[in-house]
Amino acid sequence: MLTGLLLLAPILTIPLHIPVNYNEGWNAAFDLRAIHPSAGPLYPGPGSFVFNNYPPLGFYLVGAAGWLAGDMIAAGRLVALAALFCCAGLLGLCVRRLGASAQAAMAATVLFLLVNATYYQSYVAMDDPQWLAHAFMLAGLAVLLREGPPSVPLLPVVLAALLVTAGGFVKHNLVALPLAATLWLLWHDRRQAAAWIATAVVATGAGVVAIQARYGAIAFADILHHARTLDADRLILATGALAPLLPMALAVVLLLRRGGMLVALFGGLALAAGILQRLGDGVNYNAHFETLIAACLGFGLVLDPLVRSPLRLGRVSIGPAALLVFAALPMLCAMPIHLPAAWNAIASRERRQAAWQPVIARLAAAPGPVGCEMPSLCIWAGKPFSVDIFNLTQSILSGRPEHPFQAMVRRGGFGMFEYDPAASTHADAIRRMGHDPIMAPFAGRYREVATGPGGAVLLSPIPGRSLFTSP
Repeated sequence: MLTGLLLLAPILTIPLHIPVNYNEGWNAAFDLRAIHPSAGPLYPGPGSFVFNNYPPLGFYLVGAAGWLAGDMIAAGRLVALAALFCCAGLLGLCVRRLGASAQAAMAATVLFLLVNATYYQSYVAMDDPQWLAHAFMLAGLAVLLREGPPSVPLLPVVLAALLVTAGGFVKHNLVALPLAATLWLLWHDRRQAAAWIATAVVATGAGVVAIQARYGAIAFADILHHARTLDADRLILATGALAPLLPMALAVVLLLRRGGMLVALFGGLALAAGILQRLGDGVNYNAHFETLIAACLGFGLVLDPLVRSPLRLGRVSIGPAALLVFAALPMLCAMPIHLPAAWNAIASRERRQAAWQPVIARLAAAPGPVGCEMPSLCIWAGKPFSVDIFNLTQSILSGRPEHPFQAMVRRGGFGMFEYDPAASTHADAIRRMGHDPIMAPFAGRYREVATGPGGAVLLSPIPGRSLFTSP
């Protein structure tokens, strides 16, 4: 019940024009391009002010849903929510197919949803393909763990490899589960491993050929050579994001026995991959979702023996309920914070949407292209996605020249520009370069004309300002 209340806040936000995260508008813009090429190329290539470093499958799937629904962001939120619940169900199914009881599978599923409803809530019903990719991967794992019919014993392995490969064409940085399954199969059954690897190679090759035929080499340049600055200080963020999983992980490490090899491989690889990915600027805690999934799988396995017989440590008897409460302690202790926040989000949702409407209306009324640090505002205003402030900053920090964007600003190329002065993108650029390459050209040429919720600022060109006058 508590989990349901916590999940209700993001669910009720689905149809509303309330910005949740930079990712939403970014994804919606490319969802739109996948379905309507007239909106712009899916892979813009060098020289563009927008950047796409994701494979195309998720854009086509969510774009199709958005085309049917008439709202790309709302459709993306719905797909993400459905994918999250699919992941929860598939996780429980995998626990069952690893040999655990229905009670243990249910406990693992509840714990998974509880973590997402509290510490990882911003990705619940957010227009982002992360959970969609995990749903494909977990579906593949569930199929892999099922025995094939005697007439076609390798059929589940082939289907599983196809599903996991599809997940990779939604998000290509989910590597822990495919690697763990490959290593496990090589140890467990070489014949199945050969079928798994062969299917994955053929499916990946077919996908690569299809992308090459449709988009050319530009797509691979955009996906594989995306500019990203790295910072070892971001390891602190990884540590904080993983902290809620510590009691659950401790139980798994101490008690995991049966079915442990696959889960241990998955957990170890997921932990390493997530920490490495968090070094990249702009990479959020979703890099640790594979670790969460592995921990919940392992927890279901270690809880199962306790369903039949409590664990005895001297005079202390530990049953399944006690172990579940121990694993859920970080979430339960945070309820006094998360429950009021969820209630406030539910109660204030209409007011928050109303507060954003003047900002969206001004962007919609502005002549020509507009720029939005929060791209969802431009999407709702019916404006094209003309500049990706975060990724353009990353590109400039990695050595791209500043002058093309500066020239566009100086000639009044934006009818209006929305930005957040408090966003870390600007402070980080100043720290690294001594100036903000995105906002510096606006000084003396644009003026503040309005503000919005959360510190959002709207700029418009100063009338009569000479195109190349110095500030």
